[in-house]
Parts: sequence; C-alpha cells; structure tokens
Amino acid sequence: MSKLRRIRNKLNLSIDEVSRNLGISAGYLSQIELGKRQISNKRAEEIAAFYNLDKNQIFLPTRYSVCEVDR
Repeated sequence: MSKLRRIRNKLNLSIDEVSRNLGISAGYLSQIELGKRQISNKRAEEIAAFYNLDKNQIFLPTRYSVCEVDR
C-alpha cells in the first residue's frame, strides 16, 4: 500500500471524499495512490496541502510519483 493511501486510510477518508475535495476523479486518484500515474508539481502540492503535509513527505521529487508503493 502506498504512503498516500495509508495516510488517507488513517484519516478514515474514502477515495471518493478525497477526490471530490481535490476536484479529480476517484479513478485518477487511485492511479496516483498506486504509483501508476505521475503528476505535476502543482497537483502534488494540492494533494499534500489537502493532508496538511509537505509534498516531499508523500511524493518522490522526480516526476512526483508516490513514495513506497507496494504492489
């Protein structure tokens, strides 16, 4: 499980709740959480801000893919 998904689960938030708040689809957020989608710096900042974290706590700085993805 990715660090991003662990954070969301720890806060007892559904993927639908988070995606709605971020203005993106649940499928797109799921791909980000699974490390299947790289995102822009801006999107990384938006997601990190939602969780009140720095983007570097969640994402790898190169192409902003999720840290620690387990498959």
